[in-house]
Amino acid sequence: MRHIAMRKNVLKVDSLTLIESDSVRILGEPAYLQIQILHSKVRTIVINFHPLAGERYINTRNTLNSYLERYFGRGVITQDESVTNRRWENEDGTMEVSYTDKYTRVFLRLGKH
Repeated sequence: MRHIAMRKNVLKVDSLTLIESDSVRILGEPAYLQIQILHSKVRTIVINFHPLAGERYINTRNTLNSYLERYFGRGVITQDESVTNRRWENEDGTMEVSYTDKYTRVFLRLGKH
């Protein structure tokens, strides 16, 4: 985190550490990054892109779709009005990736809690 963010906030509660960054660049676009560490292991990574407009939104969405499908396959796609949700989970349930295109948010869960 220290190599990509100018500032970060750290909150420690029992065995959970929550690290939130200021604005960073991911895929060339501004985003906030949150990392949750449980028992000294990274368990969750959340990437929230800033609101994107027009071509920037479409390019970022298509790039995310391409990366996630390349590494995780097509996944389960659900449509709820104007929001498309994609979700992937491995067979033993130790990793989950979900992505919402309207808010351009990526959620990665690593390991069982």
